[in-house]
Amino acid sequence: MNPPAFKDPGFEMAVRLRKVIDVRENTLAGHLDRVAAYSCAIARMLGLPEDMVEQLNYAAPLHDIGKLLLDTAIIDTPTRLNRRERAVMETHTTLGFDILKDSQWPVIQCAARIARSHHENWDGSGYPDGLAGTDIPLEARIVAVADVYDALLSERSYKRAWTLKETLGEIQRLKGIKFDPEIIDQFLKHLPEPIASAA
Repeated sequence: MNPPAFKDPGFEMAVRLRKVIDVRENTLAGHLDRVAAYSCAIARMLGLPEDMVEQLNYAAPLHDIGKLLLDTAIIDTPTRLNRRERAVMETHTTLGFDILKDSQWPVIQCAARIARSHHENWDGSGYPDGLAGTDIPLEARIVAVADVYDALLSERSYKRAWTLKETLGEIQRLKGIKFDPEIIDQFLKHLPEPIASAA
């Protein structure tokens, strides 16, 4: 059986990195697929070119690749993290960037920006760099919305799945605080249908 053909070698690299994440964090497979799908939907809502949409499809699933370098005891904690654990968890952004930086492939460069900046907040209160507004890479602003949207709708060991109404209320509340207001306006206007989580 012939392996799949990729028009861009960077896409193949992204897929192979994604497979590493799946081996370590197989319970996240559905989440990563949904974040990619929502990110592509948001990019289209914003009228971004199709080549950027395609790039997001491969880059978005790598947003948490830095977690591969963290202690599984923290990753698999069934309760909310304490302050020390949270500080360690926050390093996954810079660890992910270090894994992906300096690539010659644009899709991996995109993934590096996302990995580092998807926890930055529009008002500058995020991490790791305290970026604000449009200083946050657009790809990271898009993935931030997709990531939170799916996380709120999904059940976790420490929380129930939120209803769609609750989730949209929280996303609206975070407009201009955590999220880019323009992205949220388009997101709420052209809401992507929630993708069912695996049972």
